[in-house]
Amino acid sequence: MRIFSYGGGVQSTAILVLASQGIVEYDHFLFANVGEDSEHPDTLRYFYDVALPFAKEHGLDLQEVRKYRDGEIETVKSRIFSTKKSTVIPVRLKKGQPGQRSCTLDFKIRVVDRWVKEQVGNKPMTFYTGLGISTDEIHRAKAEPLKEVYVNLWKVIEYPLIDLRYSRNVCESIIAGAGLPVPPPSSCYFCPFHNDEAWYRIRQNQPELFEEAVNIERHIRSKGQDVWMHRKLIPLDKAIPDQPFLFDMYDMDNCESGYCFT
Repeated sequence: MRIFSYGGGVQSTAILVLASQGIVEYDHFLFANVGEDSEHPDTLRYFYDVALPFAKEHGLDLQEVRKYRDGEIETVKSRIFSTKKSTVIPVRLKKGQPGQRSCTLDFKIRVVDRWVKEQVGNKPMTFYTGLGISTDEIHRAKAEPLKEVYVNLWKVIEYPLIDLRYSRNVCESIIAGAGLPVPPPSSCYFCPFHNDEAWYRIRQNQPELFEEAVNIERHIRSKGQDVWMHRKLIPLDKAIPDQPFLFDMYDMDNCESGYCFT
C-alpha cells in the first residue's frame, strides 16, 4: 500500500497534481485534520473547496482522517485545555528553543498509521508513506529505517519531491499550471513555529485568531510553566506589534516531521 500524507499546503498539493498527471502514484491521500478549532481556517477552506473537488475529478482517493479519544473527536486545542501538565505544542523554553510536543505525533503521524492498520487488520504488510518535503527543505527529510508501527505492520517514509528534485517554487508552478490557486502554508494557527511574518499576517488579517493564540498562551502559562509562544520569551501580543515592523530574517525554525507546513 502506498499512501501520501496530505498536509494541505503547497508541496502536498503539488503531489496531488503530479498524481493526476501520472508522474507519482499513491493509492490514498490522507489529510489528518487536527480540528476546526486548531487548523488554520484557510487550510480547511482550501481542502474542502479546492483539493477535494480536484481529487474527485481526477479519480484520486483523498480522505480526511481524525484523532478520536473515548469515541469523540479530539483536537489539538481541546488537548491543550484538557491536559493539566503537558504543553502539547512546541512552546518556547527558557533559552527560546522549542520544547517537547505531542501534536504532530498524536494528531498526524499516529492518525495516519492507525488508518492503515484499520484497512489491513492483522495481515503482515509493509506500506509506504510519502511526505511533501521539497529540495529547499531537504534538512527536514530524515533517512528513517523501516519501522514497525504496529505488530506485523511496517512503514517506509519516502520523499517524492526530493526524488524529483522539485523546489517549492517548482511546486507552485505545477499547481498554477493545473489551474488551481496556490494554497496558503498549512499549520495550526497557534503553532509556535510561526515566524514573525506569519504571526504578523495573522494579527493583521485575522485578529480573532491571533487573540485566540494569545489566550492559548495565557492558558498554558496558567499551568505554572514558564514557556512562551514566541522566541523572544515575552507575551505574543507584545512580541508581534500591531503595526509594521522589521521581521527577524533569521527566524527559520520549523517542524521537521514533514507532516505539517506542507
